[in-house]
Order: sequence, then C-alpha cells, then structure tokens
Amino acid sequence: MNPFSYGTIVKGQYFYDRHEECLRIVSTLAGGNNIVLFAPRRYGKTSLVFRAIEELEKSGHICVYFDFMPVYSRESFIEAYSKAIFSGQNNLHKTVKKIASLIKGIRPKLVFDQYGKPEFSMDFTEDKVSDKTLEEILDLPETLASEGKRYIIVFDEFQEINKLNGENFEKLLRSKIQKQDHVNYLFLGSRTHLLNDMFNNKGRAFYNAAMLMQIGSLPKDKTVEFLKNRFSLSGITINETVALYLIEQAGNIPYYIQLLAAEVWQYIISEQREVKTEIIALCAELIVDLKSDYYFELYDRLSAYQKKLIKSLLISGENLFSADYAKRFRLSATSTTQKALLGLVESGVVEKVDGNYFIADPFFKRFISRYA
Repeated sequence: MNPFSYGTIVKGQYFYDRHEECLRIVSTLAGGNNIVLFAPRRYGKTSLVFRAIEELEKSGHICVYFDFMPVYSRESFIEAYSKAIFSGQNNLHKTVKKIASLIKGIRPKLVFDQYGKPEFSMDFTEDKVSDKTLEEILDLPETLASEGKRYIIVFDEFQEINKLNGENFEKLLRSKIQKQDHVNYLFLGSRTHLLNDMFNNKGRAFYNAAMLMQIGSLPKDKTVEFLKNRFSLSGITINETVALYLIEQAGNIPYYIQLLAAEVWQYIISEQREVKTEIIALCAELIVDLKSDYYFELYDRLSAYQKKLIKSLLISGENLFSADYAKRFRLSATSTTQKALLGLVESGVVEKVDGNYFIADPFFKRFISRYA
C-alpha cells in the first residue's frame, strides 16, 4: 500500500508535525474564543482542523464541521446546517422532537437509508424562509449546548457566505455569534484574500470577530524525517539531499509533497530501493503529463496579459508593482498589472504569502516552463 496520502483529509500516520498549530487551535477554542485560520491552498488547513477536532472531542466538546461551498441559498444552508448539527447527536429521536419544538419554520423527521441507518430530513412549512426561521437555526447550537456540553462550529470555505444575500446574512450571523455563550467558531477557507478582507476590513460585519492565525509551510527538517520514515516502510531509502530536492520540486507545499512522493514510490517500488533526484524529476514530469489536459485548459483561459504576467512569476514574485519589475519584464501600467493579478488570485492560479506572489501549483509552474 502506498505510504503517502493526498487528495483527501490526511489523518493518522499520514499526518505529521503541526503540533504547535494544533495546540493553539485547541486551546483558543476550548478557552472560549473564536479563531480564523489563513493559509494558501493545499497547505493542509482542513487536515489540521480535523486533527484539532479529534482533540476537542476527547475533552467533551461537540464539534460540527460545515462546508459552505455547496450552499447556494438560505434554504440549502438551513437544510445542510441542521443536518450537520443533528449528525453529532446521540439521541436522534429526542433531537428531532427538540428541533421541531424550537423551530416552527421547518418540519424535521427521521428517514432511513437502504441499510436501515437513520438520517435527518426536513420539510419547510413556509413558502419563503423567514428571518425568524434563519435566526432560530443559527441559535440551534447554543440552545442544544445549554443542556450540557459546549459546541465548536467549524465553518469551512467561509468566504462563500457572500452567496447568501451578501452583507445581510453576514450581519445576522455575526449578531448571533456574539451573543452565544456556549458555542465557539473556527473559520477557514481556500480564498484567503476574501477571508482576510472579511476579518480585517472595518466595514465588514466580522471585523475583529476572531483571533487570526496563519499557517505556512512545514519545517523542512520535519518533512525530510517524514519522507525517510514513510519510504522506509517499503524498504526504500532516501537521503537528506534527495529529500530536500523532492520538497523543492513540490514547492514545499504539503499536498504536492505527498503527491510527488506517492508517484515516486509507485514508480520505483517494484524495481529499486533508493530514491534518486533523476527519479524525482522524471516523476514530476509524469505528473505534468497526467494533468496536461487540465493545465492546457487552465492556461488557455488566461488573458494574454495574464499569461505574460504569470511567465514573469516563474522568475520572481517580489515587488510586482515596482517600476523596476515592470521594466524588467516589459509590463504595462501598474493598474493593468493589479487587475490581471487580482484575476489570477481570484481563480486560485496565484497565491500570496508575506507580500510574495507565486504560482500556486508547482506542477502547473513546471507545465508553463515547458510549453509557454
């Protein structure tokens, strides 16, 4: 079995380091405060959060994970959020009766799947969801928590709240959160620039609503140790220099490190017992080949100026708006560069960390170097 994991939430033996970050999340939430977690895509935010959830549940907290990404309306939010809260309950029949008595705008019920497992379902009793029903749903964790345990609500892809009537929904949720004594919240999302604006913009409802926490790349020494240990499970060796080369080729991004390592393992497992830099480079090219159709489509969607700008990012992502940078890469006015860059960030092609812009996917970067 491949000793590396990617594409899903990384748990157990596949998860490494982040001990300090996990402790900070747990202590902040258990201490009665809210937290917002910032990190570029593929840095392992969700895996870290699920590790923190494990620790919080051990101490008796009821944790509810809710993803805003599939939500598209008030109705879909109410249905999905109610189901998420319900899934953490022990006495299902009692909870259904409790919700029915608390919220008149919905009719909750238990249904059973093909295996006889009970599931939460509901019907709306209103033609249009009222503010009162929405408020009662948002208060549901606080109401249930009053019976004993505290709730921790994890809102993933929280920036997608913008789809729900914009500022009005934000303001309503913020007003509810600040009045709840038995519930704390963890906010995270993949579009960090939007999330950052929500919590740092004085004109937004969630300004100063949570402690800000940013996670970056994992320590290289810890990653080297992880790679050595995981490869050794199959009798394969990798020295420190080669491991650092793998980390570099993967952009020092956790998801891509595991992706490249998994490809390397798959390539050599039946024939060789030592990882070499040539094998890593070859496997990196294989990944580009496998994803080439997607990369061609992604690159084709960029404007001519964005293509020009992204080629400059192959060399440097610092001081993009300086006169020297524009002269060096023959770029247009700063306003044009800013507009093009915003589009690249919005689409997730480019990320920004500590003022430095970079191509988010190291294998897309390799693709551009090869074809552009």
